[in-house]
Amino acid sequence: MTAFAAKNDGWSNDDLWSPEELKDQGPGGPFGLGWVPAIDTDGNIIPGVFQNSYTDAKDANGYRVDISWRELSKKTLDSINEEGKVAEIFKKNGYEVPDDTDFIPIMNGNITFDEGVPQGGGTVTFQLADLGIHSEGVKPGDTVYVMQETKPGTGVWEVYAAKVGQDNDIVVTLPRNGSIVIVKTLSDGTVISLDKTTGEVIDRKPADNVANQNAGKATSTNASGATSPKTGEF
Repeated sequence: MTAFAAKNDGWSNDDLWSPEELKDQGPGGPFGLGWVPAIDTDGNIIPGVFQNSYTDAKDANGYRVDISWRELSKKTLDSINEEGKVAEIFKKNGYEVPDDTDFIPIMNGNITFDEGVPQGGGTVTFQLADLGIHSEGVKPGDTVYVMQETKPGTGVWEVYAAKVGQDNDIVVTLPRNGSIVIVKTLSDGTVISLDKTTGEVIDRKPADNVANQNAGKATSTNASGATSPKTGEF
């Protein structure tokens, strides 16, 4: 994924969103990304369950909590198997999507908080550099997006924006167990804010290498390290 096709008619990155490609980035995929089989207390592999030492989670008090990962289900994969479907998800979450936007998946998995989701959500850190994602053109100051399915297999997703930190990590507070996909976007760098009542553009300006700048300052009941936007920007 070092180069991406230019968009002519329709969406150009459907191949990146194929179930086969997404499975390669998820738990058990051959590309690695830190996935290892989970082991029970007797030292036996737990079928279909994975862990990742480059992701960790904490509760609202800052205490670490255990998490585990599974592959995305077929229904979930089918709900995002075309780039155009992903664009529609972003639009439904309040984003205006310019025609030249490319949506690039970089990691996915179905997360489980092993002792239950902490009150107020579980704050998960993804160490992108250790995961090797820095090689995909994600650098400090960039914004990436975390999609999470609201219920298993429904194809209904929320989108949270998260800024990449100095050590190439992102932090997002997830309100539930379930499927997630980390996404980066490529566009012309124009930031667009919409009045969601009238649909009118209320602001348009060049972005200083930071997508979703205003939305990242919005209030969200779902995430503290990332924000589900009230207005959409790229």
